[in-house]
Amino acid sequence: MRRSVLIAMALVPALFAPIAPAAVAAPAQVVVADSWVKASSFSDHTGGMTGVFMKITNKTKRAITLLSGTSTIAAMVETHQVVDGVMSKTARGIKIMPGKTVTLEPGGLHVMLMGLKKPILAGTKVDLTLKFAGASPLVLKPMLAKTAAAGEETYDPGMKH
Repeated sequence: MRRSVLIAMALVPALFAPIAPAAVAAPAQVVVADSWVKASSFSDHTGGMTGVFMKITNKTKRAITLLSGTSTIAAMVETHQVVDGVMSKTARGIKIMPGKTVTLEPGGLHVMLMGLKKPILAGTKVDLTLKFAGASPLVLKPMLAKTAAAGEETYDPGMKH
């Protein structure tokens, strides 16, 4: 009995000790929504390429720039644009002003997966980490590839705008 009382007395201070606040996650610097990968005849073979599309919101108080990325499924990840129906690499990445959202879409700005290490077909899950100037890298949840009619432009690897 005496032992039970001693144990109880030892536990009482723990019951009234200040409770440490739960760790609060830092607010996200960059938020990505509606991300997807295009499955097409350009992506259905090793060595091919395809586009990745999404909405990117800059939650910081300064401009940031999407520069590139990495993916286990592609040798290169670049930012691209389409001008007058011709796709090319962006010269300085994709700038996103504070508090603004940029939409990456077929026929416009997008992320390009190049030198595919395996085919990307409809339903393929694709990993991607985005790299920014002015914000931390962002690991996206695996995206599903799907077919889409839009974005059948020509590609000029030497053109820079």
